[in-house]
Amino acid sequence: MYCPNCNAENNDSAKFCKKCGAPLKKKTMNHETMINSMSKEKSSSDQTTKYIIIALIIIAIALAGVFAYVGFGNHGDDSNQAQNNNNQVSGIDNKTQTETAQPAQQTTQASAPSNTATSMTISGGSFSTGSSLSDKTYASIYVGPQHSGEKVKIQIKYSRDGSSLNNGNMVPKTVDSSGYINVASADSYKYYPDYAEINLYDTSGNLLDTQSVSLSPQSGTQTF
Repeated sequence: MYCPNCNAENNDSAKFCKKCGAPLKKKTMNHETMINSMSKEKSSSDQTTKYIIIALIIIAIALAGVFAYVGFGNHGDDSNQAQNNNNQVSGIDNKTQTETAQPAQQTTQASAPSNTATSMTISGGSFSTGSSLSDKTYASIYVGPQHSGEKVKIQIKYSRDGSSLNNGNMVPKTVDSSGYINVASADSYKYYPDYAEINLYDTSGNLLDTQSVSLSPQSGTQTF
């Protein structure tokens, strides 16, 4: 607070000037000043409120635009998906119509040779053993050259005096160009076999033919 007489600075709570001793009067706000102050504060508050409302409106418009864009994009994707589905269905229908329209006589054309064995029978063959019991037993089974290249599974069970010499595993083989199926025993046997049971299967395990062969228990080649 400044002294109105000598303009000396004093504390706000001082009643007399510390320099000249003149009485100090606190400034009071007259009625007009108070009204002006309140008007300014109200005007400032109204201005702030107006800015807040404008900002909220802008945000609401922006959000509405985003939602509209997203909704339109999803609708477009659904339309594209539906169109793709229609195209796929149309393609299937066209393919079906094309296959139906093909001449019936084309179905009679000869198909390519199959790798799966067709109906075949055992027509003969031979068994060979070495000069010692440490040699494996070799079998050559004849099914005919018409089956050349066909795939089969063959099982040969060997025995001697009624006792099995092997487990008789099913072995996958391919008929050679001469119509033979050649297969060697998995192991050599302690005794020469005197009996062989041949089982011929297709690749799915269906039995095509079976044959039993009596052998002489000695080395060499024996036909049947």
